[in-house]
Amino acid sequence: MRGKYYFGTSVSVIVLSFLWLIFVPCYAPTLWANQLHRPALDSFFSQCSFWGEWPLISVAIGYALFREPKLGLWFGLCFLLELFIVQGLKFGLNEPRPIQELGTKLFEVPGNPIADWRSFPSGHTAGTFTALGFFAIISKYRSFEILYVILAVLVGFSRLYLGQHYLHDVAGGICIALFVWLLFRFGHNRISLLKNLSW
Repeated sequence: MRGKYYFGTSVSVIVLSFLWLIFVPCYAPTLWANQLHRPALDSFFSQCSFWGEWPLISVAIGYALFREPKLGLWFGLCFLLELFIVQGLKFGLNEPRPIQELGTKLFEVPGNPIADWRSFPSGHTAGTFTALGFFAIISKYRSFEILYVILAVLVGFSRLYLGQHYLHDVAGGICIALFVWLLFRFGHNRISLLKNLSW
């Protein structure tokens, strides 16, 4: 099964996240990650957060369209569904961000103003796990799947580090991404889009 290691490892990240939240207040992971700040880490996680959403999604859709237009169209439609779900929940729930609870305890990384509302779910995390899930499916190297999860987790962690989200926001983003990933995989299996596609 293509992508099984990506899916399994991602589910493990979700489970570990919620297990952690059983034992600590919801703000604790964000506060801990944010207080790790150092100039080098500020730069690194700012870049993770930036490149992990729209640039990565654009590369994934562009690559899919280049290799197989139908594949790119299907992935693009799945991503639009993910975007619709994420934004629907953000605007519908309008959950407060960590800054509302932690205030001045949070360090604001230069160039990354902390938002106030629409915390759940993390759109950056959902977008990253969706895009890298696509690459996990089309890659013929199984070991790459774990690498993709690590990269996606770094983006999710960057949202905690930057003080933008709670851990359950990040875990929620992963859940949405995996739902869309399963839909994408089901669709390409049904229409045999990836029969001979690998790299």
